[in-house]
Amino acid sequence: MEPSEDDHINGLQVVGVRGMTDEELDREGWQHYRGQSPTVLELESGTILYPSADPEGNAPGAMFGIDEDGSTFALYP
Repeated sequence: MEPSEDDHINGLQVVGVRGMTDEELDREGWQHYRGQSPTVLELESGTILYPSADPEGNAPGAMFGIDEDGSTFALYP
């Protein structure tokens, strides 16, 4: 996957959080991860964002965050 410097997602609102569908897993070649699919963030434009284990997209990954008070959390679909 090519890196992108496009800022077309800046300012877009997240409208959904869900697990990756079987079709999306198939598209990435991650069929054997069914049942443990990564979290997908859906943006208002229809764009989806999801974690990968590495830049080559060899496996799905976990999505973590840090909220405004410094507490860490993980996202689960």
